[in-house]
Amino acid sequence: MLNDRQERLLELLTEKQDWMTSRRLAELLNVTDRTIRSDVEAVNRQPGRMGIESNVRKGYRAVMRQEESGKGALPEQDVHGAQDIPQTPGARCIYMIQKLLFENRELNLTSLQSQIYVSDYSIQNDLKRIRKMIEPYAGLRLVRNLECVSLQGDEHMKRKFYRDLLVAEVQENFLNLNRLAHLYKNFDLIEVKDIFVQVLEEYDYSIHESMFPMLIVHAGTSIERISACHYVEMEETRPGLEDTIEYQIAAAFFDRIARRLNIQVKEGEVGMFALVIMGRRASNYASDHIKLGERWLNTRRLVEGSLVRLRDVFGVDYQDDEDLAAGLKMHIHSLIERARNQVVMEDIFLEEIKQNYPLVFEMGVCITGYLEEELGITIADMESGFLALHLGAASERLNSVRKYRAMMIMPYNQTFFDMCEKRIMEMFRERMEIVKRCSYFEETEVKRIAPDLILTTTAIDHALNILTVPVSVFVDSETEARILEALNKLDKNRFRLEFASHMGHLIRKEHYHRCLTCQTPWQVIEVLCDGLWREGVVDEGFMDSVLERERLSPTSFANALAVPHAFRAYASRSTIAVARLSQPMRWGGFDVRLVMLFAINESDQRMIKIFFDWVSNIISSPRQLERLTQECSYEEFVERIME
Repeated sequence: MLNDRQERLLELLTEKQDWMTSRRLAELLNVTDRTIRSDVEAVNRQPGRMGIESNVRKGYRAVMRQEESGKGALPEQDVHGAQDIPQTPGARCIYMIQKLLFENRELNLTSLQSQIYVSDYSIQNDLKRIRKMIEPYAGLRLVRNLECVSLQGDEHMKRKFYRDLLVAEVQENFLNLNRLAHLYKNFDLIEVKDIFVQVLEEYDYSIHESMFPMLIVHAGTSIERISACHYVEMEETRPGLEDTIEYQIAAAFFDRIARRLNIQVKEGEVGMFALVIMGRRASNYASDHIKLGERWLNTRRLVEGSLVRLRDVFGVDYQDDEDLAAGLKMHIHSLIERARNQVVMEDIFLEEIKQNYPLVFEMGVCITGYLEEELGITIADMESGFLALHLGAASERLNSVRKYRAMMIMPYNQTFFDMCEKRIMEMFRERMEIVKRCSYFEETEVKRIAPDLILTTTAIDHALNILTVPVSVFVDSETEARILEALNKLDKNRFRLEFASHMGHLIRKEHYHRCLTCQTPWQVIEVLCDGLWREGVVDEGFMDSVLERERLSPTSFANALAVPHAFRAYASRSTIAVARLSQPMRWGGFDVRLVMLFAINESDQRMIKIFFDWVSNIISSPRQLERLTQECSYEEFVERIME
């Protein structure tokens, strides 16, 4: 039986997924190097799927045990199953929520410990965090029954919770091209992107922002396959396709790529990429039918069935997204052709999507399962990753405007209806849209529309957990105040969910300093930046950018907190390094006890607003700020952040 310190050691290495020196581990756990060696031996003596591998030069890392080698045996090579284990508090919460919503009515916490290799203490903190996440969803609650926990409440609220989590997951950050670029070994994906942008500008052609990463990844995958002499052929002729501007763009793009990379591009590649660029209009050039074995399959109906399956399982309705339907139809055509010709594609970015967009990937897996049922074939995991590309782009479109969806109920004539709606939209056009107008309340219809709020001119008594606002036909000042209050409440709930969804991923244990002793703010910044640099999170010039920002104006707030950060200097992954000072330090005009250094990845810039909104809220709450600055462990700090 491992003690708490040994469990924390194993958990730390599991989260790190890389080598850590004995000295670094000793610093984090406040013990000696000798104690670390003893704890490693203790962990490796215990049965279980995880062990710790030692290396004289590199230090220690957590690895999966090889079951066929017997208990205690450690693999000599990297183990690829470990990346499926949630690695941070935020990832664990999403993992548990998925289990509670779609796999298990009850989650056995004892079994969960052995599945994700964390202590009971960490799981209890994660449960507290989930409770905070579901607070805005009336009626949802976690219920504990001995060693099991379940998510209880209205099914409508569960689906709304999942949809909001999905939106928060892809918020202005679906697929980081800089992060994906290193996966393509034979060419520079960023250069490919630049060439594509140049062609688009020359043709004065615009593409929806949510579609762009998917298009670039599609182009990159095509180039990767072409480089290996694997080509796609278009079976049937598509009259008129070559006359479209999208075909001309695809031809110009691949012509430049072919000359730049010295590869041969065939006509089928140009045609397929033109259809991807087209989006919804591609259906005009693609047949609804394709043959598999002796069967003719209707791909349009397969798409419809896939979207119905998503709606039924996840409560996310994409049936009105014509771009998604067109993209899925084309992908299913390609999938069937690959199955028919026994072509296997490399899963270049499968793990990237699984780790960073687990909710989107889960929907891709759902469609893959549906297609296996309908087609009667086994489909490779890689296809789930490709399907997730389409679904992630659709989720961003779902979220792109960020307006609240209102349903308006008014039992009056059309003239009054139009006048009232016009007045309301003049006031709140930037924050909401009216998606449905009704003259009476019908619960089934309201559930189908799933609005964020209901505006009604008559009293309505209903049991749905949807914010309902009484309004006047003439939209007086009281009506304006009520709608404004409702929108602000929705903003607050949305912020809490986005914050809870992201912050647990940003604060990692190896960048948490429980009690740091320094003499000046510059020394604190140096320690935090050095830790980020040694872990490969930032480059050597990052600290200079942070110090330059600090020289312009101290980043201290109130008598407690400083948040140093950089201008125009980005991290390989967004991270918050935290230091609780052993003694209050004069920082600008304040005595600071807690320092949170924010390092942002270029694609995560929305997180800056979320973080500083949180800073603003925490400063206005002296009691919470005082609690946050008190000495505590990493797990306790993350828990307090979420309060």
